[in-house]
Amino acid sequence: MIFDIEIDYAEIERRKSRWDKAMAFEFADCVPVLHYLGARFWLQHVGKGFREYLNDPRVMLETQLHAGKWILEQVDSDYHKIVCYPDFMWAEDSESFGAQFVFPEDDSPWLVRPHLLQKDDSLERIRNVDYVHGGMHGRMLEYYRQMKDMAGDYTVRFRDGQTINVTDLVYMGGAGIIGPTVLATDLRGLEEFSLDCVDRPDYVKELLSIIVEKSIQWISAAREISAGRTAFANDFHEGFVFIGDDGTAQMSPRLVEEFALEPLKALASYVHSQGLKVMAHNCGKADHLLKYWVDDINIDRYIGFSYLTDKRKIAESMGGKVTIMGGVDTENLCQGTPESVREDVRKALVALRNVPGFVLMDGHNVAPGTPVENLNAVTRAAREFGTLQ
Repeated sequence: MIFDIEIDYAEIERRKSRWDKAMAFEFADCVPVLHYLGARFWLQHVGKGFREYLNDPRVMLETQLHAGKWILEQVDSDYHKIVCYPDFMWAEDSESFGAQFVFPEDDSPWLVRPHLLQKDDSLERIRNVDYVHGGMHGRMLEYYRQMKDMAGDYTVRFRDGQTINVTDLVYMGGAGIIGPTVLATDLRGLEEFSLDCVDRPDYVKELLSIIVEKSIQWISAAREISAGRTAFANDFHEGFVFIGDDGTAQMSPRLVEEFALEPLKALASYVHSQGLKVMAHNCGKADHLLKYWVDDINIDRYIGFSYLTDKRKIAESMGGKVTIMGGVDTENLCQGTPESVREDVRKALVALRNVPGFVLMDGHNVAPGTPVENLNAVTRAAREFGTLQ
């Protein structure tokens, strides 16, 4: 089966060149643009339901190929590679500990309450799980094998005749975890976890220690089965491992230092010991976290940072040392107009366009229903305001 894509491969090469320069802390003709367009955004555009997509590896593979074609043809950005991988929409990390999820027909998975460790707070139940082969992680391993085998049935062909065998586009999921404190709140519940930080600090530290230990096992296994070709969030960042961690944005500096810092340092230390690089992320206002990511955890990439975080502080603390991706107001992207998006991008680029290693991106969460014309307005504005000055 051939997926014909109505752009020339030369355009893919131009986009890749712009991306490669940013990753090398060099400046291209303008700031690169990349959107995080996850399945919950593009399923509506390719005519598949959530449950159908999640429950059949061939449907998942074909749907991701249709999505890549749709994005390349409809969304003007520097997106330049189709990535196919076992995608369970972030449910897999906590589900593999034993957390329960509902998989609606017409929505992404959501966590069942009460949380796993609300029903029984014994940590032995998560210490003893087979975090690699059990639960949804085991399902991801099997989906990867099947999708890799099926990929030989498909070819991507560009308008100028360039072809790619889809076998080269299939990656293993698992280029990291959603984050230690996110997993802790998924397992314990946000309110209980927050109270535990005050009332049961040793319990919190043990919980996070187990999460880190199991996460390292999973990251190692995912890379081993795929020879290091692991995907993260519908993309392939070669040599990078994602360690999260949205939960830290909800913690004060004191709580970060007492509970979150050591687990994140342990994960980062493991990643670096493998000759790999560390990728981190925060939704929400995260000004207070920047120093930890740079000075203590020593991250190499900060992806999808929120528009709420002070852009000048990011430029000052990370510029030239960390590749940084973000800055676009996701709410305005969804609900605004092309004109308001243009103005938002202009303001972001005042602070960030001269920062080496910067990619203009949403806060890693393009909402379903976001107008395509607003996505394309980001790129038009980047071409207008994103040249080096």
